[in-house]
Amino acid sequence: MSLGLCLALAVGCSPSTPTPQKTDEKAAPEQPTKAATGEGLPALPEVIATVNDVAIPLAQFKDIYDLKVKKYTDRGREIPPSADRRYRKSITERLVYNEILRQEAKARGVEVDAAKLAERETQQKQGIKDWDKHLQRRGETEQSLRDMYVAEILEQQFLEKDGKLAVTDAEVDEEYEKIKPNYKSEGERIHAAHILIPIGPQEQPTAMGEKPPEPSQEEKDKWRKEALAKAEELHKKATAPGADFAQLAKENSVGPSADKGGDLGIFTKDRMVEEFSVAAFKLKPGEISKPVETKFGIHIIKILAKYPPGDLPKEALADQIKERLSQRKLHQGRRELKDSLLAKYKVQNKMEELLGPDPRGPKRPPVVNPSEMPAGHPPIEMKARGPAPAPAGDDAKAEPEAGDGD
Repeated sequence: MSLGLCLALAVGCSPSTPTPQKTDEKAAPEQPTKAATGEGLPALPEVIATVNDVAIPLAQFKDIYDLKVKKYTDRGREIPPSADRRYRKSITERLVYNEILRQEAKARGVEVDAAKLAERETQQKQGIKDWDKHLQRRGETEQSLRDMYVAEILEQQFLEKDGKLAVTDAEVDEEYEKIKPNYKSEGERIHAAHILIPIGPQEQPTAMGEKPPEPSQEEKDKWRKEALAKAEELHKKATAPGADFAQLAKENSVGPSADKGGDLGIFTKDRMVEEFSVAAFKLKPGEISKPVETKFGIHIIKILAKYPPGDLPKEALADQIKERLSQRKLHQGRRELKDSLLAKYKVQNKMEELLGPDPRGPKRPPVVNPSEMPAGHPPIEMKARGPAPAPAGDDAKAEPEAGDGD
């Protein structure tokens, strides 16, 4: 409501953007609404932009834009002109950059890694029961999401080819010395991975914030029985000779650890809910637990390593450090790559030309207190890869597995 009020005030104060007028009657389905026609903003151009004289047609833009508008009209609302302007600008910029990456890939002779693309699409769909509803909630199409994944993968391939993501042993050593005190502990620690099978459908609240109805006890019993059966089946596969636990986790687990092969990182006994910790800390490295039920679902746990109290050895953190340093380089590299490509390619953004400057003026950058920034580090500090610490209680323990990731 606060956001809506702020948007309304912004529109009311804008001299060039009239406030949409309310009507008592809803428009007939075949009649375009003011949101659909973009009343108060210029008409949509037939070509929204060109990249090196390659046109990006209006139809490609509207595949995404119409879905964004539909999120408002489905709720009986008109899209505010400020939101309309923002969508027009952001969608056009996205399509322009996708076209730049396509042309750059062609010029470099680089093809998108099909295996990485398939893996990314599979991961995105895990834990989502109604994919079409998920797309509708996000205001995307199957193709528009695939184009986003392609863009991300191409960026990474360019940076890898240019040697921008390589992490040296010296960088790992330096980072280890910085973070070593953070990992000192008086208690025993384990490095574990798991496969998490949810109990029941993983539906998320609707776009209106409504929660699904409370299931009956009969439904809960049915879901638990199904989850246990699946867990028993996966346990047999995980303990079979030559089994690849990480691959089984990628294919069957849910939650943020799934794409890392179920890796939960290194943690002490108090970092997990009791049922999980009791089962996990009894195991030896290499052993796999029988299915363990917690409030998050049913877990199959594998112990990768155990460490005594004191400092963690560098080899315990080396992979994590390399991954984190590589991610830092990837984020920075993407920003630099985008800036260089936008400067390299000839772009005519016709949508931006038609919209003109935002009547609300430019946004002021946030004020950052330098004393709150760690010396020599980006804003996000390195933390353990296990579940994030929280204040207290069961709800503060274990990772909140599963979700749409909208």
